[in-house]
This record gives sequence, C-alpha cells and structure tokens, in this order.
Amino acid sequence: MSKSSLTLIAGGVKTKQALQEQLEQLLGDYVHIKGYSEDEGIPESLEDTIILYSSDAAYDKTNGIYAEKIIVGKRTVHHEYIDKLLRIPEGSNVLVVNDVDEATISLIESLYQLGVDHVQFIPFRKGSLFYEDVHIAVTPGETNLCPSYIKEVIDIGVRLFDMTTILEVVECCGLNKDISSRISERYIRNIIELQRKLLYAERDAKQMSEHIQNVLGTVDDGILVVNEEGRITLFNNRLAALFHVDAQDVINKYMDDVMNRRDITDFIMNGKDESKFFDIDGVDVVIFRLQMVKENTIVATFKSVHQAVEIEKTAQREMRNKGFYTKYSFHDIIGEHDVMKERKQIAKKLALSEHPILIQGETGTGKELFAHAIHEHSLRKNGPFLAVNCSALTETLLESELFGYEEGTFTGAQRGGKKGLFELADNGTIFLDEIGDISLTVQSHLLRVLQEGEIRRIGGRRIIPINVRVITATNKDLQGKMRDGSFRTDLFYRLNVLNLRIPPLNERRADIPLLIKHLITKSGKWVKVEQDVLEYFKQYEWPGNIRELKSTIDYMLTVCEGNVVTKSDLPFMHGQAGDSLTSEYSACESMLEMQERAFILEVIKQCNGKGKAASRELISSQSKESDFVLSPQQVRRRLDILEGEGFVVKGRGRAGTKITAAGIEYLYFLKS
Repeated sequence: MSKSSLTLIAGGVKTKQALQEQLEQLLGDYVHIKGYSEDEGIPESLEDTIILYSSDAAYDKTNGIYAEKIIVGKRTVHHEYIDKLLRIPEGSNVLVVNDVDEATISLIESLYQLGVDHVQFIPFRKGSLFYEDVHIAVTPGETNLCPSYIKEVIDIGVRLFDMTTILEVVECCGLNKDISSRISERYIRNIIELQRKLLYAERDAKQMSEHIQNVLGTVDDGILVVNEEGRITLFNNRLAALFHVDAQDVINKYMDDVMNRRDITDFIMNGKDESKFFDIDGVDVVIFRLQMVKENTIVATFKSVHQAVEIEKTAQREMRNKGFYTKYSFHDIIGEHDVMKERKQIAKKLALSEHPILIQGETGTGKELFAHAIHEHSLRKNGPFLAVNCSALTETLLESELFGYEEGTFTGAQRGGKKGLFELADNGTIFLDEIGDISLTVQSHLLRVLQEGEIRRIGGRRIIPINVRVITATNKDLQGKMRDGSFRTDLFYRLNVLNLRIPPLNERRADIPLLIKHLITKSGKWVKVEQDVLEYFKQYEWPGNIRELKSTIDYMLTVCEGNVVTKSDLPFMHGQAGDSLTSEYSACESMLEMQERAFILEVIKQCNGKGKAASRELISSQSKESDFVLSPQQVRRRLDILEGEGFVVKGRGRAGTKITAAGIEYLYFLKS
C-alpha cells in the first residue's frame, strides 16, 4: 500500500518543526509529510493534493494556495506543559503573550476549555509595555516578546494539533478504520503518559511531604510556616501539642482561627524584632521569626525557654571540656602580707559586680591569677572563661580572634566562618592581658563592644548581641599612653570602672619564705633552703617579681647537690656580673630569637629532667603548639648555634641533645 502525501504550512520555523514532529509521530508510518514555513519561504506550486495549515493566520498569509483538500488545523496546549500552568497560584493575573493577536485570543480560549480557569488571563497587545499587577507571563515559545519587568515567564512551547484535526487528516488521507484506531490510540497514549508522570510526581510530592513532616516531628522546636495572607502551610507535631490541635487539620487555615492569640499572630505577621517572649498556657517560649521574601512566606520557630536553659548548661559543660574555664581560685593566691590580704578582700567584692575590671601591676605579679580567681568567685563562675594575651598577636590576628570572621573573608578563612572569643565567652568572662599593647583600631572595636554589648564578625553584616564581663590587665602606664595619644581616653574609662592594683614582690617581702615553700612543694622535691639564701631573697629587688622568683627556684633545684639549696646555687645573673651578662645577651639577639631560644632550651631541660635527651623531631613537634612553628631543619640550625655558644651538647645520631649548666643560666635569663 502506497503512502498518502501531505504538505504542512506554518507561519514560523519553530511552529513547523514542532507540528511536523507531531505528525511524524502519529502518522509517519502511513503518510508522507513535507513541511514549509512562511519565514523560510513556500514554493509557488505544490505537488500534494492535501494541504494542512497550522492556523487561520497561516492560511490567510498564503492567500489559500490551491489544492484538492485543504485543512485549517485547530491547536491546543502541549500536554507536557499543563502541570506548569496548574502550579500558578490561584487568582493570579497572567499575561498571555503571542506574536499575533488572534492567536493570543485563541490560546486563551484553549486554556479555559482545558480547565485552566483558576487564574485570570490577560491578552498581550503589541505596543503595550505595562500591565498593572501582572507578574507572570505564559507564552508558546515567544519569550522575546514578554515585557522585561515580568518576574516569571512560563514557556509552554508550540501548541500542537488537537484530536479533531488529526482525525480529519486521517479521513482526508483515506486511511481505514484500523489505522485510524491505531493513530487515536497513539494520541491518547501521550495523554496517558502525561497522566502517569503526574501521578508519579504527586506520589513523590506526597512522600516528600510525609518525610518533611516526619523530620519536623522529631524536632524539639515548634515550626510554623504561613503565607503572606496568614494561612498555615506547615505546622509540625511539636507545635500542635502546644496548641492542642491536630497538625493535619490546621493546614490552609488562618493562624487567628487556630491559635486564638492575637498578640502572637501580630508578631509573626508584622513583628519588627527577630524574636519575642510569650507565655502560652503557662509554657514560656521564645518565638523567632524569619521572613522569606522570595517565597512570600514567614517561618516561625517556637523554642522552649526551659529547654534553652538546659542547652545553655550543656554548652557550658562543653566549654569547660574545651578548657574554657578557670584554673585558679583565691586559695591559689599565696600571701599573708597585709597588703595582699587587703587586695584579695577587695577582689572578692569586685567579683560580685558585673562591671569591667582593670588589673594593674608589674610584670610577674600574678594579674592573670587574680583574673581567674575573680571569675571563679563571681556569679558567672558556671560560664566560660577565656584569656588572651593581646601583645602576643598581630593586629589582624587579634581582631579575628576576638570578633571572629565570616566564610570567605580572607584567603584560608575557615569554612562556615569562625566564632570569636567574645561569642565563645557569652554569659561568661573574657580576660584581655596586656591591654596596653593593642592598636587604636582594635581599641575602637573593643569600645563598641563595651558600649553596645554586641559584636559584628569581620566581613559580616549581622549584629550579634553578647553578654560578657571584661577583665583587662596591663603593666603599662595607661595614663602616660593617653597623654601621648596611643590609648583612647574613652576606652580607658570604660575599662577602669573597677580597679585593682597588684603589689610587686618587693612590697610584700614577708611573703617570700611562704612563696618559696609553695614553689618547692609543687616541684615534688624534698629540699631545705639555707637561711642565708632566704636572707638574700628578702633583700633582692625582684624586678621580675614572682615569675623571676619561680625561675630562680627552678634553676636552684636543678643545679643543687643533695637535699640542701645553698647560696652557691644562685644563678649567675644575681649580682653585678649578672647585669653585664644581661646587657651582653640582650645586645646579640632580637626578641623573636630570644623567644625561640627560650622555647628550645625549655623543651630540652624538661626532657633532661625526665632522664631523656631531646630530639630535633620532638622539639619541632612541640613547637606546633607554640606561637611559632619550627621545622626539624630550623631546629637543627638553632641547636648548632646554641652548641657553639656552650648552652647545649648535641649527641651523635639519635642520642639527642642535653642542656649545659651555662644553658640553664641562659634559659633563666631568657625567662626572667
């Protein structure tokens, strides 16, 4: 049986391609199909006796080319795009855009006939650039014609021939009933396939909805989502229990009808604050609201205050596990001198206040010890305690440590950003040692924290409220720094609300024997200190205060013979000879070199004290926990220099390194 022949004539190229593809799918086995479009040009004469026009407009433009049989097709919306149309919010004004006005009206009629009648369709007119209250457009492939301000454009593709047109073509081609039945089945099969896809999509959506509901059901917070009209779109089981309703029954209902609490619904719909406290049938909750502008929805989270307190306690325990807690109390502050008793009594009174405290005193007097003790004695003792040495960090590093940063702020920034020490110290205390060394930039940021009780991370926009008590310490003359402009006057008076001065050791010499006994006991050694050593200690000025006293005791316990510490065990630096040695040492190294040497010698001394020699790898490994990191090669070079100066002795191969007596004296100098 020879195939019938059919010519398709359409207005545009895309229309011709889409319709010819449809005809080939349905009729290609039985009819030979050729296609032409107005845009490409149509031959003056056509061989086929059957011509199928895509629309009345296409027929009119060709002035009705002669043929034995002419069919002007009727078209309908492509079935694959029906679900997009059905998803348009009910009651929306929708602009229908096509290249010909008659085609636009025809498309609108088709949409209404298909049952897409939950929206108001507005026909597009060429030359009309604005349509009031219209934010969605529908077009059969003519997206270039849509006004630029339209937020959402739904392309439903080229409209296809409807079933009546297909059957008319079958009849004109003289196909028998069996073939006609097969073609009808093919057409219907496409509709069935669409229905199957919709059923699968509906099933998946239902499963996803159930999954989300199950997940939200396990959340301890109440979750509510409403649209801009106040209708509920999500209501989890936790919230349903709070308001004594069934979660499934309240979907699509208005909040006012479900909650019967005008104050709550007003806050959720129109609140200016991020959160607010409410009492709901005797349950204290805090409601957090988040407005999602693009989705035109509001998400409200109901948090139990009691549960939040428990979470805070857990967080505080975790802080303690991380080491963010005090290590000393007032019992650890050794001193029976009247001036020390007085300072401890004052410090205990200051601890019970919430005001900032400025601790002043010479280096090595125990300012950090007092800061720990004050926190431990305060009402914040169950909160975190964080200490930072401001002089040990650069300005940039200090800012990021104190205030944190957002993700991507700088190269190498931690993914997700990082909390600063002020955030970590929330509801606790932060101790800023060496406050006199911070830059004017950091001073201005710190002033804002004290004034406003809030911080903003570096690179961030969000303001984070904090509740932190600030204790600072310095051995600098802040009054003099204010006069020369290197320390802000307004910051000084914010920090110096409460003041505590720690006396130097030479103002409480009577405590020296007590301190010596304490330091020897802590060392674990049983030794006796001769009286002439005690007398010497009482007369010495102790410029390094208790820190220098501890270093001296450590040295003497290391070099003493037997169980008695004598005056011959004193470090060489005590006396005039020591002054010359100090000047010699100070002249030959930078501060960084001296810090590195002190670290290396201290590691070697500790290893030797355990009866072991120190390896380069061990020193390098421990340096990773210090303020500077040394590779094994760097350690080797520094050990070579120290050996040349007589401070260490390097063993061969894996024998390791040992410190000499001169090295111990040098270490004492570096530390004091």
